[in-house]
Amino acid sequence: MANNPHILDAEQLKALSGKKAAAALHRRTSAQGIRLLDGAGGPWTAVEAVNAALSVSSASNDRAYSPGIL
Repeated sequence: MANNPHILDAEQLKALSGKKAAAALHRRTSAQGIRLLDGAGGPWTAVEAVNAALSVSSASNDRAYSPGIL
């Protein structure tokens, strides 16, 4: 999943949070309103989920989400 720029995989989450165990990652992200999903390589989330928890929208800055493409 690391090849997708919209995904934060378990290794990236561990590096960002300083937590090593999946359960610790789940507790930390849950407390911050970020939903994690469990995958074969460990927990993962979308950058958009992190942005939503921070009340930041990346959609307006990404041409892929531009209303003009509809």
